[in-house]
Amino acid sequence: MAIKTNNRILYIDLLRAFAVIMMIQGHTVDTFLADEYRSMDSTGYSIWLTLRGFTAPIFMFAAGLIFTYLLRADTFTFLSNPRVKKGVKRAFTLIIIGYLLRYPTYRIFDFTYVSQSQWDIFFTVDALHLIGFGLLTIIMSVFFAKRMHFSLNTILISFMFILFLVSPIIAKINWDSFFPHYISAYLYTKNGSLFPLFPWLIYVLSGALLGNYLYKNEGAYFKKRFSFSLLSIGAVLLTSAFLIYTLENSLEGVINYWLDSTALILLRIGYVILVCGIMAFIARKFNSIPQLIKDTGTNTLLLYVVHVVILYGCALFPGFNKFYGKSFTGAQTIFAATIMLLLMLGLVIVVERFKKHDKIKFLFGKNAKVML
Repeated sequence: MAIKTNNRILYIDLLRAFAVIMMIQGHTVDTFLADEYRSMDSTGYSIWLTLRGFTAPIFMFAAGLIFTYLLRADTFTFLSNPRVKKGVKRAFTLIIIGYLLRYPTYRIFDFTYVSQSQWDIFFTVDALHLIGFGLLTIIMSVFFAKRMHFSLNTILISFMFILFLVSPIIAKINWDSFFPHYISAYLYTKNGSLFPLFPWLIYVLSGALLGNYLYKNEGAYFKKRFSFSLLSIGAVLLTSAFLIYTLENSLEGVINYWLDSTALILLRIGYVILVCGIMAFIARKFNSIPQLIKDTGTNTLLLYVVHVVILYGCALFPGFNKFYGKSFTGAQTIFAATIMLLLMLGLVIVVERFKKHDKIKFLFGKNAKVML
């Protein structure tokens, strides 16, 4: 069973398009804006920096939501469900692409001139690795739910609760003393990883919770209560985060690091759910959205890879960061971000037109899509 309702497609496409647009502009601004313009005294920069901190959670939440909804929407048994096999392939595809983007040499199999620092960068965990493992965790959760006759929500919430509890502890352990770099990189940020499993997996699983809810409550989406419930839950989580911050300020000692980590997680999830509530509200008000927005939402992986290569480079291309990193004024940076967004939207238009040609459908056709 596919997504049948236009409003539901609209809601998911809006969320994914918003996530990828925020990601592209965030990476572009962070790449080019000079340090002297990065001042918290600037209202514009402060707002941008705050929003940037929530971009990755939205991206991961959206990935968990759409994947879980599609996985659960099929009426097959677990082992016969084609989306399980596709999901596993997609997860490993994302992980492999994540490593290829940081591949240390253009010589492919000749590592003679690869330095240790290049290997360290290669093994760091980024968004694609995290989402890939998130999809595998969701598949495993669905398997356990069916095998043990538990509610999927119970298993997802249990995983999230464990992540809440252990993430602050995991972050304090020197995992490089126990595991090689390519394993320890998945556990904490001290060796350069941007999105280790602890606690970032929480955002993918929280998206899975909403995806499962949408699957189980087919008609709930059309009610005002759905969007207002999301807005209320988001507000409660944000309030809880600020209360924890307030409590932390009144305490001293080792307990602070646990409270700080929990508050930050709640703050991010709260913001993401608020955005979901806003998108749900918009989706109820409109019967359609521009096709370009829909296409942007279904080409997130392509847009991610292309803009990352342009900005940060790869083994074959140095990227603009090497030549112009942190050297632009505010106006120049805004111009660069605008150009990058226009380029990515242009890429979407070109790809979608190519899909209509039978001779190259095998490159961009429906069966070739790998969506985040």
